Amino acid sequence: MEVEEILGISAFVITVVALVYASIRDWKEREVPDLPWIILSVIGLVIFLSYSVYLTGFRWEYVLLAAGTGMIIVDIFIDREFNAFIFYFVMAVLFIVPLYDNISEGIFRAWASIPLCYIIFIGMYFASIVRGGADVKCLIALSIVFPLYPFFFGLPVIDIPDNVLSQIFVFSISVLFVAAVLTAPIILYFAVRNSKEEDFSGRMFTGYRMDISKAENADVWPMEDIIDGKLEHIKIPNEEEMGDIYARLKEAGHEKVWVTPMMPFIIFITVAVVIIVLIGNPLFLIF
Repeated sequence: MEVEEILGISAFVITVVALVYASIRDWKEREVPDLPWIILSVIGLVIFLSYSVYLTGFRWEYVLLAAGTGMIIVDIFIDREFNAFIFYFVMAVLFIVPLYDNISEGIFRAWASIPLCYIIFIGMYFASIVRGGADVKCLIALSIVFPLYPFFFGLPVIDIPDNVLSQIFVFSISVLFVAAVLTAPIILYFAVRNSKEEDFSGRMFTGYRMDISKAENADVWPMEDIIDGKLEHIKIPNEEEMGDIYARLKEAGHEKVWVTPMMPFIIFITVAVVIIVLIGNPLFLIF
C-alpha cells in the first residue's frame, strides 16, 4: 500500500469518526461542540503537511502555509483579543508569499484551496446560505483535512478529472453540493406545504409559517424580527436572542412567524463525505 493511500485512509477514518459523533450530537441536541472540528483540523493539517513533505521533500514554503492554516484554525475556534487587522494581514502574508511563485504546482494549488474555502464558507455563513455555525466549522475542517481528494483501494468509483472542474469542486465544495442535493426532498416539502397555504414568498423553499406559541417550544429558528418598528427578514439568530425576538413579534401583534427548522445538516454532510470518498462527485460524470 502506498503512503498516499495510508494517509488517505487515516484521514477518512478519523473524519468519519468525528462526523458520526457530531451527527449524534446534532440529532439529539441540535448543537455540536467545537472539539471534533478542532481535532479534525489539527490532525488534518499534520496529515497534509506530512504528505506534502513526502511528495516533494521539505520546502520552507510549507512552514508558512502550515502557519497560515493554523491561524485559520485559531480564527474559527478561539476567541481573540488582539487586533483583527493585524491578524488577517499576517494570515494573508503567510499564504501569499509561498503561493506567489509556486501556484502552478499541483500541491501548492491544493494548499491554496484551504484559505479560499475558508473565505467561501465564512461568506456563505454571513449570507445565510449555510446557516449553522457548526456546519461552517465542519466544512472548513474538511477543507483542511482534504485539500486533495483521497484515493485508496481503487476508490472513488468516479474518476477525478485532471482539469479545472476538480479545482473548482474541491473536496469540501463537492461535499456541500452533495449534502445540499440530499436535502432536496425537504425543500420540496416546504414548497408544497407553502403552496397549499398560498405562501409564495422567496422564503417558501427554506421555511414555513408557524404559530409563535408553538415556535417558542419547537426546534426552529425564527426568520423574522421587528426592527425599527417594521417586520424584517433576518439571518439565523443566536439561541439566546430567540426569546426576545418572539416577544417583540407578539408585542407587535403577530400570531405567526416564518421559521426554518433546526435541521441536523451535519448528518447530510456525513453521508455526503462517504459518497464523495467511495463513489465520487456525480458532476464529474457529466462534465
